[in-house]
Amino acid sequence: MPLASRGTRLFAQFIDGFVGLIAFIPAGIFLLVDETAGGLAIIAAVFFYFAYLLFSDALPGGQSMGKRMLGIAVVDHRTYQPCTGGQSFVRNLLLCILGFFDWIFILGDTKRRLGDIVAGTIVISTTPVYQAAPYQSAPAWPS
Repeated sequence: MPLASRGTRLFAQFIDGFVGLIAFIPAGIFLLVDETAGGLAIIAAVFFYFAYLLFSDALPGGQSMGKRMLGIAVVDHRTYQPCTGGQSFVRNLLLCILGFFDWIFILGDTKRRLGDIVAGTIVISTTPVYQAAPYQSAPAWPS
């Protein structure tokens, strides 16, 4: 399986961040209606955001919503089995703690963030790669 491109991984991360933030929309509405209910809704939204961020790569197939949309998945780098909940937690906790610095490691040949290295994961492309048939030129003059 080919490794996912750095750009695709970054875009999937952006989509996942947006998915996590969606929970704040109803929380904001609750806050406008009632401060107490709104406060509780904000707490629930924060919980949802971090739970999704930390464990989303353990969703079926090792694909968060962003990764599924872009055709990539997080798998164990030895077995190629989908990412487990523990691996998802470790790789994304480092992203939460280190932020941008975690992404510096992705510039290496293996395209692995520090979180991937510590969790023992890689991000692969799940879209089929088609190989073109060898080019054959037509005869110069039909016979």
